[in-house]
Amino acid sequence: MVTGGFGFIGSAIASKLTGNVTIVSRSKKHSHRITSSRFKILHKRVSKLTKKDLDHIDVIYHCASTVDNFTILETPYKDVDVNIKETIHLLELCKKLIKKPKIVYLSTFFVYGNQYRVDKKPLSEESKTSPLSLYSATKLCTESIITLYSRLYNIPYTICRLTNIYGPNDLATDKKGVINYFVQRALDGKSLDIYDGGNFMRDYLYIDDAVRAILLTSKQKGNETYLIGSGVSILFADLISLIHKETKNSSEIVSVPTPSFHHVVGITDFKADIGKLTALGWKPKINHTEGIKAIVTHIWHAKNYSFQ
Repeated sequence: MVTGGFGFIGSAIASKLTGNVTIVSRSKKHSHRITSSRFKILHKRVSKLTKKDLDHIDVIYHCASTVDNFTILETPYKDVDVNIKETIHLLELCKKLIKKPKIVYLSTFFVYGNQYRVDKKPLSEESKTSPLSLYSATKLCTESIITLYSRLYNIPYTICRLTNIYGPNDLATDKKGVINYFVQRALDGKSLDIYDGGNFMRDYLYIDDAVRAILLTSKQKGNETYLIGSGVSILFADLISLIHKETKNSSEIVSVPTPSFHHVVGITDFKADIGKLTALGWKPKINHTEGIKAIVTHIWHAKNYSFQ
């Protein structure tokens, strides 16, 4: 089962699974990401799942989640309802099953907050967590709830803390899918307004590599947490330069002040220590140039652009 199966990452996971796969989605939005008819589709919220829905399910890739820090500005309870309460409902169903399905929970590197600035070294699964936003706080809380249910009811789990995952099928907004957003603006010849000139480092991992890592870690024995990223941090300004190059466009790059909200909830620099993941024999295959090129090609064909 894949909850949030029409989402960017959930749909990518589902497409790589074999056997009987059930996709759970609260709406039909983004259903175009699923192109095969072999899936069983449940159009319902996770909170509406029943014990019967979980019959014969071996693994639950729990991708249903809020996706950014902005929810607190308009609907502050949404992060709690979706990330925490719906996961508890899922766990309550699992505890009643004779054969407990494994929960593979997609968490986020946001749970570390700005700990990299404190430690001055790449962060690992063992590093201190210090979430800065309600979104990241609820994701970390949900991690703890999953481990609690595992101890109480012997529900197996894998927790995947994902860095910045990007790829062609992501959204293209200034809140989510920011790389796609800037590719879109570059192709449209619009200015690229970058917070503080993009002078911050992040770990970006291409979607195909992320899915390989998630599937690999989900097959490991024991209850484990993995930090999943490329292990290579890049200045956001350098990503913008790649977008310029691959779009063959000279959109103006404008450095704008970081909004006060981002100063409160945002992460500055981040570097990941993915030694635990690479010890399983995994390594990324798609570099940043190839990843940006794939996004440009996807949007170019979708919008029928022509390069000058």
